[in-house]
Amino acid sequence: PTVRYFSLLGSITLLTMYLVPPINQSECDEVSYKIFFSGSKNLKAATSTLLSCGEAYKFQNPVSAIVLYSVLYTAFLAASIPGCTTVLSILAGAMWNPIVAILLIVINSSFGGMCAYVLSQLVLKDTVVKRFPRLFNKLRKSIDSFGSNIWFAMIFLRVTPLVPNWFVSLGSPMVGMPINVFFFGGMLGFVPAGIFHCLNGRALKSLVTDSGVDPFTSFFTLFGLQFVVLLPLWLCGKKKSRELEAKISKEEKKKGD
Repeated sequence: PTVRYFSLLGSITLLTMYLVPPINQSECDEVSYKIFFSGSKNLKAATSTLLSCGEAYKFQNPVSAIVLYSVLYTAFLAASIPGCTTVLSILAGAMWNPIVAILLIVINSSFGGMCAYVLSQLVLKDTVVKRFPRLFNKLRKSIDSFGSNIWFAMIFLRVTPLVPNWFVSLGSPMVGMPINVFFFGGMLGFVPAGIFHCLNGRALKSLVTDSGVDPFTSFFTLFGLQFVVLLPLWLCGKKKSRELEAKISKEEKKKGD
């Protein structure tokens, strides 16, 4: 099943790249697959290189640019490769207007996470628990701390860095998280991160191009929107996070003794 899953994932990605217009713009000559795995290292240079390529491709193929971006973004998340989508998330904020960029980040993050959820549910159950026992324990206790309010638990997990997002996707089937709550609750939880990356992308575009983007207007508009979205979650989540961290530390201390 694992081989079939990744074969299907790779086939869809390659088929999409074959069907869309080829990337032959001169601005794309410096782009290589390594740029997606740079994570936070040299993030500005990586995003600037992709921005030049993406803008040139989008100018000639606006619809294909969205399709290709979405398939690559979803494929990276579906393969549960940590950090690969950071560059792409910031790139969306630089290439498209804020509404389109946030929608692309949120929708692709949700579908990519759901693919990883299905992979884990069908194939990787025992492997995930045995390979990452500490992360699994954190995930289980995070959800248990919310009692029957699993919707808020899912949103909380996507908003806070207590458990990495890639592991939330892989570990959720093992803690009994229903797929509908995982998908739609996670989608709501991805909104603040989408706003944050969009903000960074707009700021980056103002630095590397003469696009006329006003960084101050973009900053205050998106920051205000992010603040409105995050405030209710932050007020409740901050307390829950402290309680959960204290509980986990106490239990680990007991085990050590």
